[in-house]
Amino acid sequence: MHKTFLSYHHANEQDLKNGIIEAFAGASFIDKSVTDGDISTNVSEDYIMRKIREDYLGDSTVTVVLIGTETASRPFVNSEIQASLWGENPAGLIGVIRDEIYSSVFSSGVCSDTSCNCGIGIRTIDWGYEHYLPWLIKKNHSFSKLVPHYDDMDVYCSLVKYSDFIGNSEFYINQAFDKRNIMEPAAKKNPADVPAIRTNLLW
Repeated sequence: MHKTFLSYHHANEQDLKNGIIEAFAGASFIDKSVTDGDISTNVSEDYIMRKIREDYLGDSTVTVVLIGTETASRPFVNSEIQASLWGENPAGLIGVIRDEIYSSVFSSGVCSDTSCNCGIGIRTIDWGYEHYLPWLIKKNHSFSKLVPHYDDMDVYCSLVKYSDFIGNSEFYINQAFDKRNIMEPAAKKNPADVPAIRTNLLW
């Protein structure tokens, strides 16, 4: 399995992280997160991103973001996602959504679009998609073409329910790794209004 970095809100998603480490005996997972005071902000943004990549993400090629109700507002998680995508060789990206909130992020339905009307089962975006998903996760899960529906193979970031990920993590990690060779991230940098580690420099 490809080396994978786990990004998560420690206060809320520690149980999800523990479940992954226990299920796979820690193999191939990097459990080393940025915490308050670890990164100087008296340096450039490029230095901050490089520091996170070198000292925390290491040689990981896929980043798994464990998503709960407060993940989108966590500065360290948002910066870890940005650092994962930074530079010439971005990591693959997976959003793993806590089972308890998955039905708030996606609803089940069938395709009834008049241009398609294929009748297949699809998941539709619900209110939790905007509220719970970190900005870079949302942007890299959006599809640029106007189509009735799309799946995770059409976008850079897959979104998976936690129990599904635990049941078949190697499949999802390999999929994220392989997509790095066939597409580019749709967005690589958090906008100014997203909580993140910010440089204090004015130049």
